[in-house]
Amino acid sequence: MKHFLLLAVCLAAVFLGACSTESQLPVATGEASVRAINTIPTSPSFSFLIQERLIGAVEYKTASEPARYDDIDYTFSFEVLLPGDPPRITRVASQVLAVEADRDYTFVISGPIAAPVITVWEGDDRAWDGSETVFETRFGHTAASLGDVDVYFDAATTPPTLGPVLGTLAFGEVLPAADFETGDYILTITAAGDPTNVYFESTPVNISARISAIISVFEGDANDLSPWSVRLFNQNAGGAGVLVDPRFLPTLRLFHASMDFGAADVYFDDPLTAPVLEDHAFGDITDDLDVPAGTLPLTYTTADNIGSILIDAERAIPAIARTHLYVVRNSLGDDVLVDHFPDRRSIETRARLSIIHTATSHAAVDIYFVPRVLPIDETRELSEDALPLIRGLALSSDPRQFPMVAGSFDIFVTVLGDKTVLAGPIPLDTSLGDVIDMIIYENVDPNVVDLAFIPVP
Repeated sequence: MKHFLLLAVCLAAVFLGACSTESQLPVATGEASVRAINTIPTSPSFSFLIQERLIGAVEYKTASEPARYDDIDYTFSFEVLLPGDPPRITRVASQVLAVEADRDYTFVISGPIAAPVITVWEGDDRAWDGSETVFETRFGHTAASLGDVDVYFDAATTPPTLGPVLGTLAFGEVLPAADFETGDYILTITAAGDPTNVYFESTPVNISARISAIISVFEGDANDLSPWSVRLFNQNAGGAGVLVDPRFLPTLRLFHASMDFGAADVYFDDPLTAPVLEDHAFGDITDDLDVPAGTLPLTYTTADNIGSILIDAERAIPAIARTHLYVVRNSLGDDVLVDHFPDRRSIETRARLSIIHTATSHAAVDIYFVPRVLPIDETRELSEDALPLIRGLALSSDPRQFPMVAGSFDIFVTVLGDKTVLAGPIPLDTSLGDVIDMIIYENVDPNVVDLAFIPVP
């Protein structure tokens, strides 16, 4: 019996020793909030990870949704698809962080895509009790090509007036969180020390009580109306908003893509006074036309005949976007307006190409991109084993954009599900960073379509 007792005591000691070892592992006492912001204008989407688990994808000028984690040590990483043969997902940056309870962490990625820099903005994770009448916000600087700036955030008045400067920021910096009573505010960003040199001045913005926000300035890209873009990120629930600088108007670009519609005059007013555009003919494409935000009356009349109305419509013009508007004949034989919001941002790791189909002779088409064989042969035929890159591009559907590698190609447009060629071979040379737009037009011969490049405005 004594031997059994001794064995039991030894086993208990072993178990206690094991428990003692486990007790030295990290023990969480609370949680913190974590997100990432992408500040690289020409970057593709980054994957933001904690350890080896995905938190979210981060496009330029966006933030990942806030995620909460225990207060222990983690390795946070960024991965991206880099060009190559084949393209490869590459981990380009990692950051070890000892997470503290009740804190808020924002990982800001900047610099070159293949070797970025990570800056971590830290603050308190605000807890709201439900009775507050204020919101809190931090102001950041994430526009790499912009110099030092002063930030003003003033109650909206007419005319706008600058109060005291909240602070001066260099790229990568963020101001401490500050509380503001709910109401309408105007954000003004100027050159540091020079309030007359205004980079950005917003329309009045209203933030609800008990919201924690980050407001940061980015470099504008080809989709933006102004040289600088400002985004507001909700730290509590995620989501983002775009602040508008009213000095820069939205734009509208008009496409005439209906062969039987005839030449038209286009009016942006009601009642009609003077046309904005005269003799708008089949195949014509305008530059970007400045238009006011809000509801815009649109009237197409027969050229030089104000009483012959062809289309009478309205369009809601967003204050923050560029809009494309196509006159297209649909499958029912009606001439209609098709809206599209183009994505013109250049991404340095790939080419981007979009095509809209407007030829009513075919309800849908297939499109092939075949590597070019030199010397160029304009009589080249589509091989039987070729596969379409775009299947079933439908008439007047939203232009479909897809990534392309750099290279030289011949494009063929064919009958849906058939290799009967409607257009091609049409040569296309692509380089990384290219943004290419194309349009398929009707031809007088129903067995032919015309594929044309859309010029950059």
